Amino acid sequence: MELAVDGGQSGLRLGLASGGRILLTREEPGLAYASGLTVDAVARKVLAAWRALAPAVAPGTSAPPAASEASVASAPPVAPDAPVGTVCLGLTTLLGGPAADRELAERLFAGIGARRVLLTSDVVTAHAGAFAGRSGVVLAAGTGAIALGVAPDGHARQVDGWGYLYGDAGSGFWIGRRGLDAAYRGFDGRATPGPLTDRARHVFGDLGTAPQRLYLSSDAVAQVAGFAVHVLDLAGEDATARAIVEEAGRELAASVAAAARSLPGDEPVPVSWTGRLLRAPALRAAFEAELTARLPRALPAPPEGDGLAGAALLAATSRPGHYRTLIRTVER
Repeated sequence: MELAVDGGQSGLRLGLASGGRILLTREEPGLAYASGLTVDAVARKVLAAWRALAPAVAPGTSAPPAASEASVASAPPVAPDAPVGTVCLGLTTLLGGPAADRELAERLFAGIGARRVLLTSDVVTAHAGAFAGRSGVVLAAGTGAIALGVAPDGHARQVDGWGYLYGDAGSGFWIGRRGLDAAYRGFDGRATPGPLTDRARHVFGDLGTAPQRLYLSSDAVAQVAGFAVHVLDLAGEDATARAIVEEAGRELAASVAAAARSLPGDEPVPVSWTGRLLRAPALRAAFEAELTARLPRALPAPPEGDGLAGAALLAATSRPGHYRTLIRTVER
């Protein structure tokens, strides 16, 4: 058995798998920057989710109430004593080097009983899921944004993913931040109030006191990123929101085009994506138009699987293949 972990800012998902096939899943709150992304914080979240998932493993037992509805109903029952051999974690953050990797692995060895832990970025597991382990460029666009190009020979190029302070261009946070900037310009008189000001007031209440609450909140990044939904919603009727969304699409396409330099030559470049952001029609249209202009050899296609599927695939393999430079392995 394998345990796959997809640890993003918005949510942390666990999947119990066999041979790379996910059988049961569990979802918990994500790895918020402000919570202090220490080894202890990650270990606590993963082990808590594992303890909630474990009762559903035995035949004849039902999944815990919060278990994902995506659990594979037709999957064969799992023996209650089936050991988890490998845990693969795709995380939204770096832990601090080899010592931290070993510390987290030891916590998982003790709490789960695994013999091997694979640690990597969530964009690597997203890539593996999107292309079922093949080469190409994946864009992971959610709260943050990052593109990863991986060539058949293992040459990889990461673009952006530098976090909300000075990166993640075109991401949910990036869109929400610019939407709130426009809203406050209308609120304080630098611009004419428009739909974004009205929507921000509806979401955050009194805009005069909202900063006091938001800046002190442990999930401020998630709250700002959450406002992206409203910017995307208003893009069809408000010129300011539409301009933000179109610029976000161009930024995301620029990241993909830069990551495609990992696959030089004239051959077509498979391009896929993960995250909910590109489900928005206005953003998707802007992204595709800019991608065509910047990278004519791009072959966009929906992902074959998500980051959790990618983590399960990597956990089931004995060798990481062209991901070898992107994965850290710790064995018991």
